[in-house]
Amino acid sequence: MSSPVCHWVRSVLAAYLDGELKASTADAVRRHLARCESCRRRARELEEAWELLDEVKAVPVRPGFTERMMARIVEEKELQALEARLRPNRILRQVAATVLGLAAGLVLGLAIYGWTGHLREPSSPVEREVSRHMTFLEDAELLDEIAVIEAIDRLTGAGERASGV
Repeated sequence: MSSPVCHWVRSVLAAYLDGELKASTADAVRRHLARCESCRRRARELEEAWELLDEVKAVPVRPGFTERMMARIVEEKELQALEARLRPNRILRQVAATVLGLAAGLVLGLAIYGWTGHLREPSSPVEREVSRHMTFLEDAELLDEIAVIEAIDRLTGAGERASGV
């Protein structure tokens, strides 16, 4: 388990191995490494990694490699900056497309409703009278209730008494 001292030693371990620490700090790290196997192992791993890197340095680099890499880094940074500048516009375009799509859908819906949703006005007095009396019959449940009421009226004779016949 790592202690806060282990975390601190690991944070300064590279500087310690490079000899960049003050003498008092280097002594504190050295004393901790003498007592802590985990930190000693980390120091060995770091030294082995550096040795491998030193071996890689012996491999010749093609001419112009550094210049090409630096140019590529600059190009990528410029692309990231351009993307960051364009990002707000992309969001604005998406919002505008969404709003326009909703507006087009609303217009289309209103057009279809206007074309099919309105009944034509009755043109003759008979059509007006029939439509006035028939509007309440559009609901099937209401039709059932009316039929039941009429049947009860017929059975009880209430319809005849109400009309005075």
